[in-house]
Amino acid sequence: MSPGSRPMSWWDMARFHALVTLPAALLGLVAPNRFVVGWFARWDLARLAVRFVAGLQRKYGCGHLWLWFPFARTLLVLDRASIDAVLTSRDNAADPWLKKAALSRFVPDALVISSGDAWTERRRFNEQVLDFARPLADAQKFKDIALGAVAQWAPEREGRLRWPDFQRLALRISHEVLLGPGLVSPEMAAQLARMATAANVLLQRRRDFAAFYDRIERMLGQHRMAPSGVQPTHTESVPEACLLHRAARLQDDGRATSSVCVPSQVGFWFFVLKDALELHVARTLALIAIHADIHDRVRREVTQSPAAGEAAFADMPLLDACIREQLRLWTPVPLLLRRATRDFALRDSIAIKAEQQLLMLAGVFHRDAQVFGPAADRFAPDVHRGSSPPVYVFSAGHQSCAGQFVAMFLLKATLAALLARFRFELVRPSLRPDRIPCAFDHFDIELRALAEEAAAS
Repeated sequence: MSPGSRPMSWWDMARFHALVTLPAALLGLVAPNRFVVGWFARWDLARLAVRFVAGLQRKYGCGHLWLWFPFARTLLVLDRASIDAVLTSRDNAADPWLKKAALSRFVPDALVISSGDAWTERRRFNEQVLDFARPLADAQKFKDIALGAVAQWAPEREGRLRWPDFQRLALRISHEVLLGPGLVSPEMAAQLARMATAANVLLQRRRDFAAFYDRIERMLGQHRMAPSGVQPTHTESVPEACLLHRAARLQDDGRATSSVCVPSQVGFWFFVLKDALELHVARTLALIAIHADIHDRVRREVTQSPAAGEAAFADMPLLDACIREQLRLWTPVPLLLRRATRDFALRDSIAIKAEQQLLMLAGVFHRDAQVFGPAADRFAPDVHRGSSPPVYVFSAGHQSCAGQFVAMFLLKATLAALLARFRFELVRPSLRPDRIPCAFDHFDIELRALAEEAAAS
C-alpha cells in the first residue's frame, strides 16, 4: 500500500460520515444507547462500515486518507505500520476537542483527555495506583472479592443470567476493589450513570457532577487521615486493600501534585471498571457458550489451575485468549482519535500540522480479512493467541490504557469463578459461530447457568 496520502472525495466523505461517524454518535459517545445497540446488532449494520473501509483502501490504493472529522482536518490512518507509528509517537495526544467536549465535565481532568505536563503527572499517578505492567499488590484480595461476588450469585438448577445480573455483579466487584471489601455504593453508581447518559449529548447535570466528586474527595480525606496498618472498625471503614486507599496515600505522601486532580482520576476508574466488567464478562461468556469445544477446554483449564494469587492466571492462557478475542471482535473503543501537538512527519513522509487529527478505526481493523485471514469474523482464540497481527483493544504505546492490567485480572478472576461453577448455554440473542456479527446486543443477553450435576442429567 502506498506510503503517501490522498484526499477523500466529498462523496466518499459523506458516505464515511453516514456509515462511521453517525453510527458512532447514535450508539453513544460515552454510554451505550440501548435502542440503537439492539437495532445495529439485529441487522449487523456495523458490517457496512467494514465493507466500506475495505472498499476505500482498494479504491485509493492508499492507507492514509484526508477528510474532515467531523469539523477538523483529519488523517484517516488505515495502514498497520502507520497505526503503530501514531500510537507510539510523542507528537500527538489523546485529547481532541470532540472527546474533551464529551468527557470534560463528566470526568474532568481525567488522564484520557489530558496532554502535556498534566498528562505526564496523571499518567505516573495512574500507573502507580493501578500497578501498570507489574504484579498487582492486592492480587489475592482482589481475586477473593471476585470469588465472593460470584459465590453470592446462586441460581437454581435452571438459573438464568441476564443483563441486570451482570450489572449487579460488576457493581459489587468494581466498588469493592475501589472502596474496600464489603463496600458498595448504589447511589454513586446511579449518579455516574446519569452523568454518562448526559455526556452522550454533551449535557451534564451540574448537581450530579458536583455531588459525585465531592463524595470522592471526602472519602479520600478519610483514607488520608486514617492511621496506616490499623484494621477498620464498624464505625470507620477505611480498608487498605483498595484503590481508593492507594490513591489517598500517594496524595498524603506528596507524590500526587494538585495538577493530578486525584478525584477525577478516581471518578474515571469508577466508570470504566464497572463498565468493563459487566460488558466483557457477559460478551465473553456468550462466545464461549456457543463453542462447545472451547467451553469444555476452558472449564478444564480454570478448574485445574492453582487456587491462590495472581500467578494462577498464568496457567490460564486459553481464558486469556478468549477474553482478548472477544475484545477484538467487539472492540470497546472502535475509534481511536489523536490530536497532533506539533508539526511532524508521519513515517517521515506524510506532513501533519499541529492541531490536525489522526483517526484510526480499530474496530474495523480488527475485522479486516486481509489482516486476520479467514478467522476475521470467527471466535478463534487458538488462532490468534500470542501471535501477530496486533490488536488495539487497549490502544497501544505510551498512551495505552493505564488500567488494562487490573481490568484483565478482574475479568479473568470473575470468568474463572463463573466457569468453575457452571456450564453456560446462550438462550438469546442467537449467534452463528461461523460468522460473529460486528455488534452484539448485550442488553438482551440471557444465559442459562447449569451446575455440573444439572448439566450431566
